[in-house]
Amino acid sequence: MAICVCLCMLTFFGSIGNMLAEWLTGVRPYAETGEMDYSNPNTLKAYRIAVVFSNVGGFLLASILFAWFCTTQIRSYFRFNSGVQWKHLGLILICFFLAIPAIQMLSELNEMISGGSYLMDAQEETSNLRSALLQTDGIGIVLLNVLTMALLPAIGEELFFRGVILRLAYQGTKRMHVGVLLSAILFALVHLEFNNFLAIVFMGMLLGYLYVYTGSLLIPMGLHFLNNAVYILLESTPSGAEFTAQLESDNNVLIWLIVGAAALLLFTYLLKRASNKGSWNEMEQSMLRDEA
Repeated sequence: MAICVCLCMLTFFGSIGNMLAEWLTGVRPYAETGEMDYSNPNTLKAYRIAVVFSNVGGFLLASILFAWFCTTQIRSYFRFNSGVQWKHLGLILICFFLAIPAIQMLSELNEMISGGSYLMDAQEETSNLRSALLQTDGIGIVLLNVLTMALLPAIGEELFFRGVILRLAYQGTKRMHVGVLLSAILFALVHLEFNNFLAIVFMGMLLGYLYVYTGSLLIPMGLHFLNNAVYILLESTPSGAEFTAQLESDNNVLIWLIVGAAALLLFTYLLKRASNKGSWNEMEQSMLRDEA
C-alpha cells in the first residue's frame, strides 16, 4: 500500500511539477523527444522544479500521509521523539568515511559483472542530467543543489524507505535483516543508477541499520545529507571533480578492492555487535506496532 501511495503521489506531483516547469521555463522535463539540451539554462531550471515536486510529493508527503493513515502519532511513528546523542553524530562521521572504500569497491565489482552496455544506456540520461546540474561556478547554484539534491532527498527518502518501507518489510517478514535489505533494494532501484546498484544497496542497508541501531530517523538523514552534500561540493569545482576522478581511476581498482573488503568486514563485525544491544530489541518491538 505504501508503494502505491508513493507512486500515486509521485505521479500527481510529478505531473504538476512538469506543467509548472513548462509554464515557467518553456521546457517540459521528462516529456521531451530526442536528446535534451543541457546547455540551455532553462532546461536545468525545469528539471530542478520537477525534482523538487517529485521529492516533496512522492516521498515526503506520501510518507506523512501513509503514517497518518496508520496512527495519529506521526512523530512517534517516525521516532522523531527519540533523542539524538552526541555519540550518534560521531557515528555519522565514522560511517561516512568507512563507507567510501566499501562503495568504491562495490562500484568496481558492479562494473565488472554488468557485462554489456544495456544497463549503462538505461541510466545514461540520469547521469548526463546530474553532471549538467553539478557543473556550475556560482555559489548560489551550489547551495540550490545542496538543497534540492541533498537536503530534500535526505528527508523525503529516509522518511519513505527507512521510516515506512523498512517498517512494513519487517512487519511482513519478522526479520530485521530482510526488512533492511528489501528497503535498500527498492532504494537502489528508484535511483536508476545501475552501474552503482550494489553500492547504493549497500548505502541503503547502512542507512537502515543506522536507523535500527540508534532508534532515530534523524541519524540516517544526517548521513544521507552528508554523503550527497560532500559529493555535490566536490563535483561543483574543477579541483574537486579532478580529485573524485583520481579516486575512481582504474589505477586504484586493486586498492579499492582490498580496502573496501576490509571495510565491509569491519561493518559486519560492528553490525553483529549492534544486533546484540538492548536498543536493537527495543526497535524490533517498536516497529511491530503502528505507534512507536
